[in-house]
Amino acid sequence: MRILYLGESEEIYTILDEIASLSQSEVIKIGSVKEVIDILTTDRNFHGIIAHPKVNNIPSLQVWAFMKRDESLKDIPFIIIAENITKDDIDYYKAMGVAEVFEIPFNPLEVFLVITNKLKDIKGEEAVKQILKEPEKHKSVLSKIFEFVKKFLGTKQVE
Repeated sequence: MRILYLGESEEIYTILDEIASLSQSEVIKIGSVKEVIDILTTDRNFHGIIAHPKVNNIPSLQVWAFMKRDESLKDIPFIIIAENITKDDIDYYKAMGVAEVFEIPFNPLEVFLVITNKLKDIKGEEAVKQILKEPEKHKSVLSKIFEFVKKFLGTKQVE
């Protein structure tokens, strides 16, 4: 699965990318609305977009508006992640048609679950299974999660 992250937070990007790697997926960090639109103009092979409400003071909903006008992009889940978000903000984004709104701090597994479920609803379960690559045979998903948590929390392995 390929996902665009529209934002400036290196920490959020790292967390999303680590979780995506559990299914051999990738998150690509883009720092401007214009750049995301330029990428989507030529490369439509993305399965989700995770964005902050504004990036460089430009509303990320410009990307969503661009996607809704393009038949090949309109079904890609668009997710907003924001700090200090109000119920009115959430209602507004939902009315605009975004897949989900998460308040920071958020559970990155839930973000990927929303993307996967939206894709399953649109493309079917078999298509989603093809998009998600099988994890490496010699490394269980659980062990990958433990490795990620250890790395994220800075826990050292006892030798």
